[in-house]
Amino acid sequence: MNDTPPIDPAAFASSATHLDPFYAILSIVVAVVFIAILLGIEAAATPREKRWSTVLRAAAPWLMVVVGLTALTLWFRHYVNDAARGEELAIKHPHAFWLWPSAMLVGWIAFTLQRHRAAAVGFSQTAFVRSRGVGAWLSDLPAVLRVLAMFMLVAAFMRPETFRTVKKEEDSVDIMIVFDMSKSMEEADMPRDRMDAAQRVIRRFLHRTTHDRVGLVIFGQQAMLQCPLTEDSRLLEDIVRDLNIGDVPALGTAIGDGLALALAQLRRADGTCDPTADSPTCGPDLLCGSDGYCKTEKKNKVVILLSDGDSNMRLRFDPDEAANAARAMGVKVYTVLVGRESNDWLGFGGGVNPETLRSIALGTGGEFFRATDYESFDRGFQTVRNQLDKQKRVTYERIAGKALYIPFGIAAAILIGLGLLLSHTALRRLP
Repeated sequence: MNDTPPIDPAAFASSATHLDPFYAILSIVVAVVFIAILLGIEAAATPREKRWSTVLRAAAPWLMVVVGLTALTLWFRHYVNDAARGEELAIKHPHAFWLWPSAMLVGWIAFTLQRHRAAAVGFSQTAFVRSRGVGAWLSDLPAVLRVLAMFMLVAAFMRPETFRTVKKEEDSVDIMIVFDMSKSMEEADMPRDRMDAAQRVIRRFLHRTTHDRVGLVIFGQQAMLQCPLTEDSRLLEDIVRDLNIGDVPALGTAIGDGLALALAQLRRADGTCDPTADSPTCGPDLLCGSDGYCKTEKKNKVVILLSDGDSNMRLRFDPDEAANAARAMGVKVYTVLVGRESNDWLGFGGGVNPETLRSIALGTGGEFFRATDYESFDRGFQTVRNQLDKQKRVTYERIAGKALYIPFGIAAAILIGLGLLLSHTALRRLP
């Protein structure tokens, strides 16, 4: 798996989720057309001599919505710019923007449908109600506040927030674990069986691994990449825990193919390049090899091979060929013998072959370990880690900053409360 090259902070920040301005402008156009249609319907249903006054009365609440929304937008823009000073702004749920028609729906119900309710009040003299005072023009204000509150809720649902990009330099090595999952790993010459013993200690090792990149190859009759190189040790720990005999064909042990597949992953770990180019594109401290792969002069790559050593299957590579390839790449292979070499009380052996694993380790400059218990596994893994060269890896991490959606929710609650207060007091509408 190719490693991702260092990310420029500005480019990383620009990859955050933002709202496309095109859709915002399109929404404004749709809202204007919607309001114009409503006003046109009002005008068409009104006698000509009263048409302009009717249209003006129908447009008044929408104008108040525009004025109020403009004021809130300017205020919150100032708030967001001040709060996000020195940090990047992102919208966590941009699709919530498409809830804005709900605010238009509230306005249509309040400004159009409720206006045409059938109701009447008797007056002895119509001269008292012939002219519209200031209170009459402001009678739609509670509904206007509800519409503005809906827009504020939509803004809150979009979850605007800030983040900052932190550059980290950490010591790292690349480790490929090659795990034998042949049928012989079911032997019970270790607590429970060989498979369970190996799983438990590898998970313990991964639990302590923080900055290294670790991958997993499993093999039996054939080899399979179970997990490419990753810094997510918790994910790999879960993968190891869920391994079962039978995940690959188990009637055979192809040690050479498993080791060769792990070496292929390490070869690709630092990315690819074009060796014929004038300036090959590899990361810092990396060279472009003649084979088209980026590589480093540091010995920061290693294979840990866990097996009972009884290699009896070959598809493409035998153990010696894979060991020669590892030596040519400068990759040390540390082998761990899983199982006991001694015979049981009936005289049957445990089916292990330490010579194969010892030959691979010595031929690549690694070490051979016998793992007869958990402590042996732990000591072997710690020895491997301490003997490796470290490489500085630059990573960029996005750290959450301020949650800017809370004031939008508070503003919506204030607008709804103020609207209810006005509709039951000074701007109460009768009937």
